Amino acid sequence: MAALRERLTRRDAGSGEHAALAVFLGYAVITARGEFHGHVDADGVDWAAVLAGPWSSTELFLIETAHGLWSGRRIEIDLWRAGVPGDAQYLLWQAMLTARRSGRVPDGPAGPGRHGPGGPAARR
Repeated sequence: MAALRERLTRRDAGSGEHAALAVFLGYAVITARGEFHGHVDADGVDWAAVLAGPWSSTELFLIETAHGLWSGRRIEIDLWRAGVPGDAQYLLWQAMLTARRSGRVPDGPAGPGRHGPGGPAARR
């Protein structure tokens, strides 16, 4: 997964799709779990397998958002089902949208080398 994130952040910089996925891959709360990282390699994410995992409604909302931003496909997301995301989850969602629009992985809690919003680097 680190190789994919590095490629998306460095080599493929400038693409909104790549930047949004790179932000999401930095969110270890989800991506460090076997249900996620077991379906990621240097070539990409097996979204069908990941989406079939046992996720909470808010986690699934974030995963579906990342998938939709990456694929460019219209993904129907049930906002009511997502519940109210916590602060870190909201910051991740916002950072993914910003990355998609700007084509850059933002500096800050969800930026390169971080563990996502609220991770160790964010607490320094």
